[in-house]
Amino acid sequence: MQAIDRLQEKVRGLPDAPGVYLFRDRRGHVLYIGKALSLRKRVGSYFTEAADAPDRPMIRPMLEQVADLEFIITANELEALILESNLIKSHKPRYNIILKDDKHYPFLKLDLKDPFPWVRVVRRIKDDGALYYGPYVPTTAMWDVLALVNKTIPLRKCRSIKGRRLCLEYHLGRCVGPCEGLIGESAYGELVDQARLLLEGKDQELTKRLEAQMHQAAEALQFEQAAKYRDQIASLRQVFERQRIISPRGENQDVFGLAAEGGEAQVQLFLIRRGRLIGRETFTFELKAETMGGLLSSLIEQFYLGARDIPQEILLSHPLEDASLIAAWLASRANRRVELLVPRRGRKARLVQLALTNAQEALALSLRSSRSREQALKDLQEALDLSAPPRRIEAYDISNISGTLAVGSQVVWEDGKAKKSAYKRYKIKTVQGPDDFAMLAEVVRRRLHKTEEMPLPDLMLLDGGRGQLNAALGVARELGLHALPMVGLAKEEELVFHPSRSTPIALPERSRARQLLQQIRDESHRFAITYHRALRGKSAIRSLLDDVPGIGAKRRRALLTQFGSLRRLREASIDELRRAAGISESLATTIHDVVGAVSA
Repeated sequence: MQAIDRLQEKVRGLPDAPGVYLFRDRRGHVLYIGKALSLRKRVGSYFTEAADAPDRPMIRPMLEQVADLEFIITANELEALILESNLIKSHKPRYNIILKDDKHYPFLKLDLKDPFPWVRVVRRIKDDGALYYGPYVPTTAMWDVLALVNKTIPLRKCRSIKGRRLCLEYHLGRCVGPCEGLIGESAYGELVDQARLLLEGKDQELTKRLEAQMHQAAEALQFEQAAKYRDQIASLRQVFERQRIISPRGENQDVFGLAAEGGEAQVQLFLIRRGRLIGRETFTFELKAETMGGLLSSLIEQFYLGARDIPQEILLSHPLEDASLIAAWLASRANRRVELLVPRRGRKARLVQLALTNAQEALALSLRSSRSREQALKDLQEALDLSAPPRRIEAYDISNISGTLAVGSQVVWEDGKAKKSAYKRYKIKTVQGPDDFAMLAEVVRRRLHKTEEMPLPDLMLLDGGRGQLNAALGVARELGLHALPMVGLAKEEELVFHPSRSTPIALPERSRARQLLQQIRDESHRFAITYHRALRGKSAIRSLLDDVPGIGAKRRRALLTQFGSLRRLREASIDELRRAAGISESLATTIHDVVGAVSA
């Protein structure tokens, strides 16, 4: 209570001005970030009876962890919104809803400063004057568009055309050979214009242009060229006819439908471009400190933070908090008016209802899955004689080849689901030779020394039998953690080894408890193997590069950082090798030849 009293005293001293506030715990970690028109009024509302409102169930648990608060005054509320969005993206606070980083959503880039532009996939937008299209949701939509561009418009595919020769793409008719000067910049620019029309969704305009060119070519008796235009038109029609026509008016709209129940929220997003439904995405969140409108506001702020493809209309199932402010921010990013609408009747309302129905179905499916996970944890509690269902399960595995490049993995399951942000990888440091028991003991010891950083698990799962279990138990007893629950799961017969039982437990083959343990154990094995293979690939490159004269430690490190595996090193061009390590063309050629000879 003293901490709350101190906070309330600090709140009373907050300015009556717009800004951003940050709640921190006793270790300084950011718990929640919010914006306010009045910092004093907004932050003060957390310490009133309204904080216990049923639609905001996580407010009180969050406040119990708050040890300090900070604030940043801004010139106006719009600046506060932008700062809040950037801070959330940077800190990823526990009690804010967090959208996956925008690298999850790819863009297509067309760099018009290049005399012979090409379409490529990027994960970040830069202020470099290039044209960016996206984000594409889901990612498969982007690959469909890129495949259509590559199939119908013969732009170059190579990253660089300097020093290149005609490749397979040219012979397949998918490139016009700018690398050897087979097309001028003006004629190539016509192809770029076609690509822009296609990427902007102006397929009808592009089709009319291609039809005109087809007729011109036919009248000039250039039948082979006319046939190419005909094939381009057929490919365009085939793709766009598969897209569902939503509106004959050809609007650009994003439609958000939000459904929530039992502490979970599902959002369905429909992307409509030129009246066609081109993609959709599902977002899943825990209901934390936000209201329904606040959750939708946070999602929209984060989703459009890195996107330039902002439609004229955004249709919503729930009114937003600060709707006018968000609309002004979106308009400033799009350089035109953007409307946020909650339609109640008509065609737009039916679109929102469609998104909402899909969100409700996704939520119902997720809740059924949640109930199944809950039952699996209860079954596991009963089977292993635990005092409570194991909310946090950590699993460990070791991977090595005769003791070399030995690594350990830690995967974490919380409430029956993988928590990949808590996964850890360990390089074995103290064990020489093939001793899996000692390696596992090292990993467990290093993990249990980090109890201040990570909470202790309700169950520790070890990949192996009695030997692995005893090795981990010895470490726990050494550290005074006698009550830490541990079991081993042997691969061959899927038997569970328990510290207090002389014979292993054979869980029923189709039991939820057994399936959950197997799933977690298999994930720890996959994570360990993946890390081991990565180290093995780098080790192979390192040993290979040791034999190349002129490659010292600095250049070897640059090549390892850039390529990371023999396959990627083998696929690299001489020019890429030269630029990555800052070496001469002759030395890059030597590396290229050595790697090629070893691969062969």
